[in-house]
Order: sequence, then structure tokens, then C-alpha cells
Amino acid sequence: MAREVGGERGAVALAEPGAVGVAGEGHGARPAGGVAPLPAGVRSARWGYLALAWVFAGCVAAQVFLAGMAIFVDSARWGWHTSFIHAFEGLPLVMLAAAFLGRLPAALRWLTGALIALIWAQYATANIGGLPGAFHPVSGFVIFWIAVHLGQRAWRVVRAEGRGAGVAA
Repeated sequence: MAREVGGERGAVALAEPGAVGVAGEGHGARPAGGVAPLPAGVRSARWGYLALAWVFAGCVAAQVFLAGMAIFVDSARWGWHTSFIHAFEGLPLVMLAAAFLGRLPAALRWLTGALIALIWAQYATANIGGLPGAFHPVSGFVIFWIAVHLGQRAWRVVRAEGRGAGVAA
């Protein structure tokens, strides 16, 4: 008989002393690593999350570039900056759903939720002067950093899954 240990970081199957892993006994056959493969839907959600995290990071980088264009090239470009956000502002909501469907670690789910809150803060600080307005560009860089971090963490989860290790990053 085997038991699993790990929680949010993933599951590691531990065989009890004297246990024999014969196909058909107990909970059914398991692969050589002792951890059952993930369902196809979970794997797909993880790959989807990974792709969305990197697309979102790229969109945030483009958004910063558009702000730079408006500041340093032509102030008429502010329209591009203010319009482009609507093309990708919903991605963190889809990412959050994929994080739950993909059974990703809680840290990834929380940070994805933080992206949603920070996008809301971007709207709140976009046209405010003074100290709150100064938070707008800083928040944009924090959003970018979190998006890149989520992409890296999601890649580690997908890569570990591909190697047959049941441990999430």
C-alpha cells in the first residue's frame, strides 16, 4: 500500500516497507515512478496557463513600450497605450481558471489573483496626480515581474510533469 506526501508542492508516493507493487493490486497499476499520470485535462490546463502567462508578459512589455512611444516620440500615441490594455486585461482571469483546472500550486493561483488586483490598481491610478499617480508606472513593472515569474514557475511545473516527477515547482 502506498501513501502520498506533499500537499501544494506536489505528491510523492511512498511505499510502505514490504509492499509489492503488482499491477491490479490495491489502487491499480501505477507507472514506475509510483505517481499516477495526470488526466489530459489537467495537463492541457497547465500548458494553457504556461502559454497565457508568457503572452501576458509580452503584452505588458508592449504596453510599457507604447507608453514610452507616447512620452518620447509623439504624445498622440497615448491612445495606443490606453486602448491596448483592453486586448489583454482579461487574460489573468482565464489564467486563474486554468490554474485551478490545472491543479497548480497555491502560490501561482495567489499571484495570478494579484495580477487581477494590480490591473484594477492601474485603472485607479491612471489619471490621478501626485503620489498615487506615481504608483502607476511602478505597478506596471511589478505586473511585468509577476507575469515573468509565473511563466517561469509554470514552466517548471510542466517540465517536472514531463519527466514523470509528481512534484510541482
